[in-house]
Amino acid sequence: MKLLITVLCLGCLLFPPLTFGESLKGNPPGATTQTLVNQTIEADFPHLIDLYRYLHQNPELHDQESKTGARMASEMRTAGFTVQEPIGGHGRVGILENGKGPVLLLRTVMDALPIREETGLPYASTTTALSANGKEVPVSHVCGHDAMMVSSIGAIRYLAANKNGWRGTVILVAQPADESLLGARTMIRDGLVNVIAEPDYIVGYHLLPTFSSKQIAWVSGYVTTGAETAEVTVRGIPGHGSFPADAKDPIPLAAHIILAYQTMLTREISPLDTASLNIGYIHAGQEVNAIPAEVKLGVTIRFYSNSVRDKLLFGIRRIAENQARAYGIPEDRLPVIKLLPAGIGSAYNDQALTAKVVAGFKQVTDAENIVETTKLLGADETSAFANAWDKPLPMTFYFYGSTAPKALEAAEKGGPAVPSLHTSGFAPDLRPTLTTGTKSLIGAVLGVLGNTNSEVH
Repeated sequence: MKLLITVLCLGCLLFPPLTFGESLKGNPPGATTQTLVNQTIEADFPHLIDLYRYLHQNPELHDQESKTGARMASEMRTAGFTVQEPIGGHGRVGILENGKGPVLLLRTVMDALPIREETGLPYASTTTALSANGKEVPVSHVCGHDAMMVSSIGAIRYLAANKNGWRGTVILVAQPADESLLGARTMIRDGLVNVIAEPDYIVGYHLLPTFSSKQIAWVSGYVTTGAETAEVTVRGIPGHGSFPADAKDPIPLAAHIILAYQTMLTREISPLDTASLNIGYIHAGQEVNAIPAEVKLGVTIRFYSNSVRDKLLFGIRRIAENQARAYGIPEDRLPVIKLLPAGIGSAYNDQALTAKVVAGFKQVTDAENIVETTKLLGADETSAFANAWDKPLPMTFYFYGSTAPKALEAAEKGGPAVPSLHTSGFAPDLRPTLTTGTKSLIGAVLGVLGNTNSEVH
């Protein structure tokens, strides 16, 4: 039996005071797994904090992760992994075999965002880069991918030095282009399935500021949505602003389409189903006294079931075209709908695998810090890995916190709001976040690959 674990963005783990790479011959008398993990994190923290600061101060946009990928490959080799590189652009894959047993793939993501960091931290990012359209933009890790990469490295260092506690093969995939929702499938198309053993399970996770930096949160059933993105070009007939009757203004038509999309959500989708439709941008015109030829709308839908997906996609086209017809737009000027390539399916947590992972959490942290939570509307590429082979693989995706408990408590009582992911003020409660992220990953691995669970198939 083999195992795949996905690590969306990990925290940090530390090494016990051993010569690097030396396996423990057994826990000290009376020591628990939690004690060993805590001691290991404490001992290895100087290395991990240095790695975090490097990654934080050298963020790279999606499809540009050359330095990040090289550093991750170096860290994997130092931990004793065999590295396959590059795959899917700047992606890296590390493999560590430890006897017969499941294959575990840990997945971490590497890219940053075109957002200026405004945290005031002494190690804040001041990096800029050229975006895909050639514009210079600020770059920062305000989605926490730097912390998640550090945790993945901390975890594999622990696993390499404590081989007596698990059996099988651990694979770490450092994936590029997570923010574009294309990196996993790019790696798969570039031959990932040919350089690693087919996994049996996938486990992924992400940090969230809505939880305390001591907490690990798990979900039963659906956990993240599927997503599709489209660009709707609403076409009219241009003209002078003082002669509107001689033109067909696409701007009010676009407004009618937008409102009709929201009515579709409330009147065509069952209230018992989950569906979301967001208009992310509206671009039209150049002059205040001119009627433009077209309006471009950026549309994103989110869903759990494929039937809801199909209804939404059909509705986007049907409403746009028929609103245009009602508006008097000629057939050769009806809206054009372009489905963009970033679509991804929803993620569903396998019940049996989730139970093992949660049992693993209980080995590494106190029970009061393990909480059950609910699904969310965020999308994630874990499901792409789960569907990369001939048949879908069971997977689990979970979360861990990144906010200081006192800050979270104050916000809940009406105090200062906790900065969200993808905002300029986001910063994790660093040491606890790295520790909890790494603990959670170690626990997930031990829950599935630990000696009591590592059945040979």
